[in-house]
Amino acid sequence: MAGGRVGRLLILAIALPATGGCVERRFVVATNVPGAQVYVNNVPIGPSPADTRWEYPGRYEFRVVAQGYEPLREYKRVWPKWYELPGLDFVFEALWPFHIEDVRRFQFELVPATQVRTDELLDAANRLRERATAMPPPEQPDPPANPSRPAPPAVIPVPADTPVPAGPAAPVAPRPPAGTVPPSLSSRS
Repeated sequence: MAGGRVGRLLILAIALPATGGCVERRFVVATNVPGAQVYVNNVPIGPSPADTRWEYPGRYEFRVVAQGYEPLREYKRVWPKWYELPGLDFVFEALWPFHIEDVRRFQFELVPATQVRTDELLDAANRLRERATAMPPPEQPDPPANPSRPAPPAVIPVPADTPVPAGPAAPVAPRPPAGTVPPSLSSRS
């Protein structure tokens, strides 16, 4: 009789997590501009109204862009619900036999882009240019007093009378004297 009870408890222990519900977490992002592109943590989730899944409570970056409107970037804190608190989260994620849906809704208002007047933009650029020409030249850093390792020379000079070793695959002709043109090059001109 005790074996039957243990067997039923064992079956229940195996079957309970298999039938356990889950918590489905989603963001729904809406804007005053239909079709505005929505990004969550720099990942595009689609045109507004858009939704996407999320895993953990925390701080999220929402970015919304639309042609003709100023881009919007806001950070929102997503707080855990009571069933996501440590200890309870395991029960509701793995053992709770029902489905829980956690939908967080965000509404963003985009403002129309302001046109910058060309004459104001050019005046600001000229003022910046004047400030740049009035600045002193940049100072060069002092070289180190005792470099731990001197820099290698850019080119290693090779004396003209140094023999060039010839390998077995490619014989090398002797070098012409310095200041002369080899016959193969003088006939091309």
